[in-house]
Amino acid sequence: MVSLFIDGQKIQAKDGTSILEAALEAGIHIPHLCYNKDLETYGGCRLCMVEVTENGFTRLQPSCAFPVKKDIEVKTNTDRLIRGRKLIAELLLSRCPDVDFVRNLAASFGVEGTRFTKGHSDCILCGQCVRVCRDVVKAQAIDFTGRGRDRYPKTPFDMPSEDCVGCGSCTYVCPTGAMKMEHENVLRWRRLPGPLRKCRYMRMGFIPHKVCPNNYECWNCEVDQKMEDLAATHPVFMLKQTREAEREKIAQFELRFDRMYNEGHIWAKKINGYFRLGIDDFTRQLLGQIEEIQMPKPNSIIRSGEPIWIITGNGKTLHMYTLFEGKPIHMNPDILDKPPLIGMDPYDRGWILTFEPTDLLHAAKGLFKGRSAKEWLKNVADRLHALIEGNTNLNLSPQRPLPHDFAGLLDRDVWRKIEQDFFEPKGA
Repeated sequence: MVSLFIDGQKIQAKDGTSILEAALEAGIHIPHLCYNKDLETYGGCRLCMVEVTENGFTRLQPSCAFPVKKDIEVKTNTDRLIRGRKLIAELLLSRCPDVDFVRNLAASFGVEGTRFTKGHSDCILCGQCVRVCRDVVKAQAIDFTGRGRDRYPKTPFDMPSEDCVGCGSCTYVCPTGAMKMEHENVLRWRRLPGPLRKCRYMRMGFIPHKVCPNNYECWNCEVDQKMEDLAATHPVFMLKQTREAEREKIAQFELRFDRMYNEGHIWAKKINGYFRLGIDDFTRQLLGQIEEIQMPKPNSIIRSGEPIWIITGNGKTLHMYTLFEGKPIHMNPDILDKPPLIGMDPYDRGWILTFEPTDLLHAAKGLFKGRSAKEWLKNVADRLHALIEGNTNLNLSPQRPLPHDFAGLLDRDVWRKIEQDFFEPKGA
């Protein structure tokens, strides 16, 4: 547990908890808009900004993304913060002047009008619909398109999405009622012949087979009511833990969907406001058995593009790089005694260290996840096989794991090309 002060009140919070979560737990209200306890932190609305004093310096920080730290002082309601929230309310009113949710939010700050040009949108860009579809449902049927006033969550090319499973979670989390994809898909599916009218719980993966006998009137369906009663929220959130454990083969390399990846083949997983880091399956197969690892000192500053660890296997050495600044705060004690564990179980027991990024939100935005990770790894696999075919006599199958002694089969010139093409930061 960590002790900190919020508005002069000393509270205890679990290490790694965000300031917003700690405040809400203690009954201290901090206005927020894009935060949802069941979704990844977004930090886009800036309504939850607070003043954080640490080591004598005071800075504005988004409370949903800033982890609690020992003895920091947090102020949630200063004049500076109040002015900022009123400005945000005015900007929201200018974008969505006819949305009751926005008008009520602005009124709570004493804002009744806006000095800015009014638009006609019904979306406040909180991103909850995009995040639930991407991170929980794993469908990625919608994303943001456009810029500025024209920014809006839509399907690709604004066409009906075949990836949409009709779960309705985007509508469920939308605070303004702007998201209507569930209704649009229901109208489309009602035109399908009977055998193709798949129940949305079949599409979500809850049941193996069920055809809708109710013309997609889910509000009159016993199955739907039982699932909602069981979940006490939208049923898709019951899938969250299962979805996060899913894995997939891209060519011959394993991808874990509960991880994010950087271009240097380091995976990252958010844990209590920090990143746990390790090597991905691509690196594991390249090196084979890990023989040695050199790691930085705890709490030393690692800057973007600097090596974070050096690993050796099959007579070859790899320098691996972070793409964001921060400091390692804890090393996995198991791999210090047994380095081969890194290659034996890279995603679980073979994790390497816990890392505290200087800017967690900025660091996360630069990582591959979900569909972008699949596309990135497919490109990596294609490039690797092209490099091997063009520079060696090895005949490798694109669907079978690399030989366990793969690194030992390569001469130093080819290995150097692999280092440059797949591990070193661009421009290094």
